[in-house]
Amino acid sequence: MNEIASPNVKRTEEAAPPKKRKFRLNLSTRIVIGLALGIACGIFFGESCAWLGIIGRAYVGLLQMSILPYMMVSLIGGIGSLIATKAIRLALTAGVVLLGSWILAFVCVFLAPLAYPIVEAGSFFSPSMTEVKEIDFINLYIPINPFRSMAETVVPAVAVFSVVVGIALIGIEADKKKIMLDLLSVASMVLTRVAVLVVRLAPFGLFAIAANAAGTMTIQELGRLQVYIGSFILLTLLLTFFIMPAMVAILTPFRFGDVLRACRSAMLTGFVTGNLFIVLPLLIENGKTLFERAGLRNDDTDSYIEVLIPVSFNFPNLGKLLTLAFVLFAGWYTGNQVTLADYPNFSILGLFSLFGGVDLALPFLLDQMRIPSDTYQLYVVTGVVNGWFATLLATMNLFAFTLIATSAATGNLKIKVRQCVILAVSGSVLTVAVLLGARAGFSSIMGNSDLAQETLMQMQVKSEVEADVLRVAHEIDPAESELPRLEQILERKVLRVGYHPEMYPFCFFNDEDQLVGYDVALMHELAATLDLRLEFIPWTYETRDEQLKSGQIDLAIGGLMVTAERLARLSLSEPYMSITAAIVIEDHRRDEVARWEDIRQKNGFRIATTGRRLSENVKRHLPEANVVYVNSPREFFEQSDKPFDAILMTAEGGSAYTILYPRYDVAIPQPQFKGHVAFALPLNEPELEKFLNAWLKLQQTNGTLDRLYSKWIVGQVKNEKSPRWCVMRDVLHWVE
Repeated sequence: MNEIASPNVKRTEEAAPPKKRKFRLNLSTRIVIGLALGIACGIFFGESCAWLGIIGRAYVGLLQMSILPYMMVSLIGGIGSLIATKAIRLALTAGVVLLGSWILAFVCVFLAPLAYPIVEAGSFFSPSMTEVKEIDFINLYIPINPFRSMAETVVPAVAVFSVVVGIALIGIEADKKKIMLDLLSVASMVLTRVAVLVVRLAPFGLFAIAANAAGTMTIQELGRLQVYIGSFILLTLLLTFFIMPAMVAILTPFRFGDVLRACRSAMLTGFVTGNLFIVLPLLIENGKTLFERAGLRNDDTDSYIEVLIPVSFNFPNLGKLLTLAFVLFAGWYTGNQVTLADYPNFSILGLFSLFGGVDLALPFLLDQMRIPSDTYQLYVVTGVVNGWFATLLATMNLFAFTLIATSAATGNLKIKVRQCVILAVSGSVLTVAVLLGARAGFSSIMGNSDLAQETLMQMQVKSEVEADVLRVAHEIDPAESELPRLEQILERKVLRVGYHPEMYPFCFFNDEDQLVGYDVALMHELAATLDLRLEFIPWTYETRDEQLKSGQIDLAIGGLMVTAERLARLSLSEPYMSITAAIVIEDHRRDEVARWEDIRQKNGFRIATTGRRLSENVKRHLPEANVVYVNSPREFFEQSDKPFDAILMTAEGGSAYTILYPRYDVAIPQPQFKGHVAFALPLNEPELEKFLNAWLKLQQTNGTLDRLYSKWIVGQVKNEKSPRWCVMRDVLHWVE
């Protein structure tokens, strides 16, 4: 110790080398690396990365775990910490400014679809089409049982409960309130730490999601995804660097350039980190400095800025609200567009649900708008890039909101009407022009490919059963036999199946001229069970019954609806699928047939139906309509002189036809009429009917019917087409 302490003693040992500082990447960099590696992995390994989707879904679930509790404690604590007099003053001024920013945000959200190319495309049937969701506004917005609202993730009700409790907390005595606020502060810190722990897994979660998406999505699907990314970035840049600072310059004493310069460091920090919370202190100091430079700073301005920024942080900002455009994009992407009539409800639900955060709001809204919830994973993939720009916009929005509200509360607000009108007009024109220009660019990049049509027409029946498909019925001449039909089938080792070639998606010819469809696939399953060969023979509505009777066909397929008239003439198997009566009509006329009563009141409304007896039955229910029988639905869809207004079909079959004829849409009039489809069998063949019914029950039990339904009716095709291009197979040839 003396040698070390004394400056006069010469050290004989060499000084210890300084410790090397460990190089560590920050979280944002690791997230970007994880995302890039995931995309590279998907491109390299292709569809082998599909299993990573499970990890991606688990990560999304972890992200949502702490959001609702955090929303509650932050809202209650933020509002409850205010003083009553200051809260009233700020509520009158900041409330108006906040409402104005929300209106601006929704205007931009509803303008976003202008950037989406016009793509006429139908979509496969979705069970959500038949769901009648009557929105219960009482349970949605009034927390009758707050615990139930929390358990069922009814975000608007939980937000209302939190706001009301926060307001009530304002009036509690300061010393007693402090205990509650401290408790809420600790709870907020704990939940924040939970969220931070989950965010640390972001590089791995985003790797899995990106690898799954890049490995399984087609080039056309990725092309559509860039529509959302591009339009979102364009809107954020317009709002951040033009509209928001211009609004501040028009309504306050501050100049356009001063606002941008004062917010520059905070915007850059928020953009790089993707974290709005960490720039709050910076925004507070920059706001005070801006007021000081203008000679307007005092105790009130400091106090208002210190309250407005942290409290308004808990309210939906422009960056969050603009992400609601993803719901409109998802509707366009899947062919389930959100209609103008849904916009008011969409706005209210979106605003309240965003109090719980984007990761809670988007799945909730997708479900409410009847859009497949799986599309949310597409948002997670884009969320990294869009998150940077959303934070950039949120930073400017929070700063601009605080400057305007503080100026209003301190009497420094100066509304320049002429400049306001100029900004409104120029901002609207510029936004529309940019979005329409983006649409033109996206259209040229995407082309005219229709994913749903490609999927439908490239479907195949995977089977080892030998099958002959005849195009003309008279080519078969069955020999007469006294044996029961089932014994005949087993003796000849051939099952003769009658089919109609234009009964999408039950039986039809694909692009390779192969007979495919739900019913066709089921017949292959039946033939494989009995070790039979298949012969498919066409039928028409005029000849089907006689073909069954004569033995030319053993059973008939084609999505045949169970009706009393058919039961009187034929034997029908047990139903193997439920269906819903629907009207297929041109897109723009869909609202004309919202209810059956609307159709009954349309004098001379021309409806096409398939099957003579069905048309007679429809006439009895719709006496004012002009019901006309057609041999095939194509007679309606390919009409040239408009002899029909609509065609009566099932929602399941009609959806497939809208894929082929995208200017038509499926409408399910209310009240809904449900039915079933079955196979037609010859009369007086109890053995065949008993066997087929027992076999169908077995297929229901072992999941075959559900599997075929998902593929042919809903369009969930996996590994149906040739594998997507990937480096491992198509460049290195490591696998076949």
